[in-house]
Amino acid sequence: IIKRVQAISIVHEIIVVDDASTDGTIHILETIDNIKVIHHEQNSGKGAAVRTGLAHVQGNYVITQDADLEYDPNDYLKLAEPVENGITKVVYGSRWLNKSIEWNLHYLINQMITLFANVFNGVFLTDMPTCYKLIPTTILQKLDLRTNGFGIDAEITAKLTKNGTKISEVPIQYEKRGKSAGKKLRLQDGLVAAWTCFRYRFLEG
Repeated sequence: IIKRVQAISIVHEIIVVDDASTDGTIHILETIDNIKVIHHEQNSGKGAAVRTGLAHVQGNYVITQDADLEYDPNDYLKLAEPVENGITKVVYGSRWLNKSIEWNLHYLINQMITLFANVFNGVFLTDMPTCYKLIPTTILQKLDLRTNGFGIDAEITAKLTKNGTKISEVPIQYEKRGKSAGKKLRLQDGLVAAWTCFRYRFLEG
């Protein structure tokens, strides 16, 4: 996945956060040139990894990339296009926009999370929990992110909309993994994300 990201012309900086892996990943990462590797001593969750990486960013824009192959880095160019054309500053890559829908638990939980985000924030997104969020570094760093776990996407969205930042969407490719491959989105993850969205929209800044 790192080689695929490095091949994208608009990528100028890659920060990899190893969230206390125990399979030797950190040793492999240390052999790869032109990336910055940060290691967590304890497994702290997606949100903690995002916040750690954000603290070391030097570029003008940030996009997060999961380590699996569900998302295609070639779509970075799609996300960048509305920004380059001056249409918006923040772009989410939607897995469901203009796509035929495969009705399953994974999709339903994602849509539940997105529905809560839309209702609480007054937006009309199709895929709030998407990994692909292209956001200016200055805007993202000012959000004072606090979430450690899966709810980080909900916190980001709530704080962006609370600040009046417009969020646009573009369709992206998506190759879903199953539980056997390590993907374990659960109903409770959806509830946590919904609560996080409500919390940072109405209760906390």
